[in-house]
Amino acid sequence: MSKHEQDRERLSECLLEAHKLVGEKVELTEEGSIKETLVSRLENLNLTFDENQPRSAFVDACLKVLIKTQRVLLDVCASGEKENSNNRDYLGVRDYRLIHTLLQVIISWGFYPCFLPGVGVPLSKRVKSGYTNHELLAKEEKDQTENKTISAASVRSLLSRVTNLVDLIAESEKVPSSKEYTTVSSILMNRHLPDLYAALLELAYAPASAFQSQHDPALQQAEKIQLPTTPGNMMAIKSVVDRQSVLKREERDKCARMFVWLFDRSDLSRTMESLMSLLGTSDLHPVPNWLRTICGRYLSRILLKPKGVSIVLDFTIGQVDQLQLAQLESIAKLILSVPQQMASIESYYAVITPQLLELLEREPMTSPTCQAVTFIIGRIIAKHASLAKTYIVDKIVGPLLSAWTREDYDGDQMTADGMDQIALSEDELMKLLNTLHRVLIGGEPSPDVLQTFLASSVPCLYHLYGFTVKSKSGLRETVLELLSTYFRITTHSDAIRELKKVVFDKVDLSGARVGYFAPGPTGGVVLRLRKAPKPLGGNEVPIDVDTLIEFLQGIENQDLCGDFFVFLLNEYSSLQSRRSVDPKVILLTLQLIMGMLDTIGPAILGKPAQIISFANNVIEDHVERMMGSTKEQENKKPSMGFPDIANIVNQETLEEELHDDQFSIEDDFESLVLAINLLRAVIHENDELDNQAVQLLTLSLEPLKKLENHSLELVQAAVNELLLAITSYLSAQKMSSSVTKSSLETSKQKYRDAMKSLQDDLLPIRAHGMGMLKEMALAKDPLVSSGEGLSQLLDIFIRLVQDEDSYIYLNAVKGLSAMTDAYGNEIIKKLGDIYKDDQQKLDNRLRIGEALLQTIQRCGDALGKYGKKKKGRENMFIIQEHVIQKKIKSSYTYRAP
Repeated sequence: MSKHEQDRERLSECLLEAHKLVGEKVELTEEGSIKETLVSRLENLNLTFDENQPRSAFVDACLKVLIKTQRVLLDVCASGEKENSNNRDYLGVRDYRLIHTLLQVIISWGFYPCFLPGVGVPLSKRVKSGYTNHELLAKEEKDQTENKTISAASVRSLLSRVTNLVDLIAESEKVPSSKEYTTVSSILMNRHLPDLYAALLELAYAPASAFQSQHDPALQQAEKIQLPTTPGNMMAIKSVVDRQSVLKREERDKCARMFVWLFDRSDLSRTMESLMSLLGTSDLHPVPNWLRTICGRYLSRILLKPKGVSIVLDFTIGQVDQLQLAQLESIAKLILSVPQQMASIESYYAVITPQLLELLEREPMTSPTCQAVTFIIGRIIAKHASLAKTYIVDKIVGPLLSAWTREDYDGDQMTADGMDQIALSEDELMKLLNTLHRVLIGGEPSPDVLQTFLASSVPCLYHLYGFTVKSKSGLRETVLELLSTYFRITTHSDAIRELKKVVFDKVDLSGARVGYFAPGPTGGVVLRLRKAPKPLGGNEVPIDVDTLIEFLQGIENQDLCGDFFVFLLNEYSSLQSRRSVDPKVILLTLQLIMGMLDTIGPAILGKPAQIISFANNVIEDHVERMMGSTKEQENKKPSMGFPDIANIVNQETLEEELHDDQFSIEDDFESLVLAINLLRAVIHENDELDNQAVQLLTLSLEPLKKLENHSLELVQAAVNELLLAITSYLSAQKMSSSVTKSSLETSKQKYRDAMKSLQDDLLPIRAHGMGMLKEMALAKDPLVSSGEGLSQLLDIFIRLVQDEDSYIYLNAVKGLSAMTDAYGNEIIKKLGDIYKDDQQKLDNRLRIGEALLQTIQRCGDALGKYGKKKKGRENMFIIQEHVIQKKIKSSYTYRAP
């Protein structure tokens, strides 16, 4: 027979002995017969015991059999490993029933009666094992009473029994092969760990007074000793206290060490569950303060162990799908409570933050654990921002920022394929972005959290977004969501600051950026490091303007877009005043302004007063330069005779000045067109303006009228259209703000509709607006029949006559003709003055004359009625003859080959 077979025979004998103790069926016929049953079973095993305490003897017998069974089982495991036994387990269901019953007897009859009130899990709250022989334990299972006293003998017996069980567990640690099988030790650790903890904690930390027997004469005599507390009596007092204690200091220290040993070797989840069960949840079972303190201390130690945070979160969260705010607050308070054994908050954060980051990377974004982790990180940032940056933020975004802000080039370092060195691989970059996304998107939306994580990362993330848009990478949505969340939640000042960094970063504008995003080997995105600077081309800018405008449009924050647009306008104005500026900066700024104006006009025109003020400044500055240039040319006289040798300059100086003048002219033209477009956009997008904006718009009329005769026809046409739009808009505004009368309400509405039609881009709609004004003029509507209303109507038609499109100016001629019919001399005189003005363009004078000619032809012989003086009649006939001659001449010139 082999050694393994012999060990198995011994195991069978131990199990047979256990069967005689707890395996046979119990028949209880009357109260108290359990005592007779225990005595009978002890006698069958030929055991000597105190007949007055059969239960204690029975517990000791069960403990001996259990220890013997465990030792033999360890021998079986060891010998089976040497002989390569294929048995999965050495215990059957019947054997499990015996071992569970032995343990239940030891705990219920040997441990629990020795516990102080509030210590241990009440028997009534325990989950019964399916293997236990419940018939044997059906009686005498009562919870502790509040005033229960523990005798010295009970304390000594508890110490002996718990020591034997801990030794039993320690012995199994010496046989590694036993961990693959179910043993007495494994059953004890899984089922009765709270009982072992309770016994050891009570023996180690319970007050000594709780163990004193009220019937011990020696202790009662010792209590009567009253010694003065003096240095000479300290040893005597200590001796009395030692004699009063049931357990010696060495024994209590031994129990504390056994608890720590067991705590360190127990599964963390089981430890957490056991300590929480000792703390209790019922007011009917109050836990002593000393036990609550010790359990709390060791619960906090769980957090300091590897994966301790995960264990605590799993236990506290449970099986819920969504955590409420109150639950998140309690969990954060538990995790962030610094244990007493930690030297400082920083040392504690150094332990738990790596665990939090590991959970953040591992857990799904929608899981309650990830929800709790992001909430805890938010609380760390709120309480200790500097520590959060060191232990959390820098760990997540630090690699990205260090590579992006690097200033030293890689030199000759290259990858095997000859490309630039990779600073962040595809997997590293994706992992970083996913972690950021979980913190900022999956957690509580907080400006502080966003600012802490992205304070220095926004420019880098935007360049990554720009690359993903071009490359159509799958990271685009993730980066876009991060940036959009930041710009929607953060303050406007912070958002404008970050956009300014994105657009006007000197490193990017000069092409000196070391890090750049590039396609990865498997289709993802990597961050590479350049070996040398890469200067930008002639008109190349570091960012794509269309992508940035599309991004701003997608944010859906009109206030931010408006503030950024005003910032660009001010920046452009400042750049124009400085001549030593990189032309690329001016080009980029102008492209952004024009692009935003064309693409997201309504969103950026939320502050019309600031935009009108900027446009007025540009127009006035242009007018001043134009007027100054005109005066200089007039003051210059052609030189006669020999040139002054002292004023001769070299050719290079002349070429430089000429180049500067050309550059200035181009910039002035672009600025003027920009200002005109801004004013048109403000009028088109705002049905009503506040008083400040209306005043600014009125002030713009005077400088714009000085630009009507600009040297460039493109500017002339744009200025005339703008003047018409402003005049129409201001007229409609005045009519709307005047005192309302029922008789004029219809006229006002018609006038407003006409003004709105005149501002439309479609020619038929503009013509319809002129037709409405013509009808009001012919009907002598009170709104436009006299005073300012009549002057405004005449001014509008005169502006329209100057339009280059025949569809418009012909309708304007009809409108002027109708006004001469309706209002006679007053209008004819004004039109005649305009016609006689040699400063007016010939085409405009002819169109005015055409309106007068139509009036003359309709009047016929009755024309004299409208001229009170002979000179007035003669002037009208002169105008008629002059207009006819000009028309004939123009027609002849047009037909000439």
